[in-house]
Amino acid sequence: MSILSAANPAPDVPPASVRPRAGRVLGALGLALMVLSVALFAGGMSAGRSRLVPFLGNGGPFLDWNGELSWETVAIVSRTAAICAGLGVAGVLCALRRGWTGVSPRQLVLVGVGVAAVLTVLPPAGSSDILNYAVYGRISDLGFDPYSMTPEQLHHSGDPVGLLRPGSWADQPTVYGPVATAVQTVAARLGGSSMGWIVFWLKVFNAVAFLATAFLLDRLVGSRREARVRVAVLWTANPLALFWMVGSGHADVLAALLLVGAVYVLWSGLRQSWPSVLVGLGAGVLASGAISVKVTYALPVIGLGLACIRRPVVLISGAGGAVVAAGGAYLSMGRTALSSLSDRMAHDNDLFLPIPSAVVTRPLLYSVTMAAATATAAVLIWWRLRDRASSVSRDVLDIRPVVACAIACVVLSPVQYPWYDAAFLPMLALLAASRFDEALIARGAVLSFVLLPGIGTSQWQLDTVGLAAPFFIAVLVALCLLPRWRSGLNASVVRGTGLSHGSKVEWWPHRDRG
Repeated sequence: MSILSAANPAPDVPPASVRPRAGRVLGALGLALMVLSVALFAGGMSAGRSRLVPFLGNGGPFLDWNGELSWETVAIVSRTAAICAGLGVAGVLCALRRGWTGVSPRQLVLVGVGVAAVLTVLPPAGSSDILNYAVYGRISDLGFDPYSMTPEQLHHSGDPVGLLRPGSWADQPTVYGPVATAVQTVAARLGGSSMGWIVFWLKVFNAVAFLATAFLLDRLVGSRREARVRVAVLWTANPLALFWMVGSGHADVLAALLLVGAVYVLWSGLRQSWPSVLVGLGAGVLASGAISVKVTYALPVIGLGLACIRRPVVLISGAGGAVVAAGGAYLSMGRTALSSLSDRMAHDNDLFLPIPSAVVTRPLLYSVTMAAATATAAVLIWWRLRDRASSVSRDVLDIRPVVACAIACVVLSPVQYPWYDAAFLPMLALLAASRFDEALIARGAVLSFVLLPGIGTSQWQLDTVGLAAPFFIAVLVALCLLPRWRSGLNASVVRGTGLSHGSKVEWWPHRDRG
């Protein structure tokens, strides 16, 4: 039994009478747009250095044909790819709700694996963050402290990797956690003094993490075809997820893997009646790993704790394991790790939300305000997801608190980037369809459209994100407060009600979505 089959009972395929032709058209069109999106992203990356692809020096194994594309060309290509990705994923999700099953999950998984492999050997694109990762790894590999030494200092030393450091974050020590730093250090050790080779190994690690996450998600939803296709569309074969996590090489995928791993340990342990203490400890240590990649994953981890609220032994042992593991990891890096993180969180140069300066300039007020707003949004989303048609018994792990907290912390983050969606996309894929699906996919596509090509982001782009962010927050709140969507009797399907009712069967509207 899977999370979906117990927590969100749903039909494999609705009756033929409720499978309109529109579903087949949406599904086929959505898949075509997803393929076009991947082709456009790959084409722009393979052209080599441009406003989409940063300069990596002369070393490295990446494949490119040195097309020297103009800013206008790469902007059109990358932005078209982002819109096609958003429309394609949304179209397939709509088709699935209409009963379309015209693609197999196996095919989507194979496509995802193939695309991940191709994007790994193409130059990174859309952001220069992975170059910063390489510099931090190089600093650590040389025996210095990346939490106190800056990329600019490595640059002044004449180090070949430091000479290629991006201008952004040049004076900022790393703010990533010990797990991310360890991965970056290993990549630097393997890549030596070549920026290109260090970046390549970082992309390899990201591709492995991305596909491992896909594997765990596929296992979690069990054998149900519709559920497996949904997971593949939202994560494994999602062009935006592939581009930002593998193609661009953002570290968020490492945290996403560890968070999904914690969910998998909890679910497997509870299903197989492992000792509660061991289940909690295992999940807690993995969850702490997510926080030790990026501290912003603390809120989704809190949501994971809320999911275990009915299992006090699991909750206490998990919380203890997470605190000890994460605390020990950060303390092992020294006080500079904590000071670097606190300095970065107080930095307001890239805040996208229109937060009044009177709040931003007061750290305590700012922290309280953002915490209250994020908690309120999480409660609203959780309340909407806790629809009676999706209720679960005490014998099933309810992951909706994780989804709610992850969505809230990303959408209300003062810094808005599309790759942050890795915090909620895997968790969202484990739930049945909801009204949040298309809204969140649209948000990621719009942010990608605005921020691409990504190298040398202009003030206009940042201002546009600043205008879009409050709009999507308003949409999120509206979706939480609007009444449930209902459909007529013809769209009804038979669903088992899960462990709490045994073999009892109830009629629930197929499109009754929370």
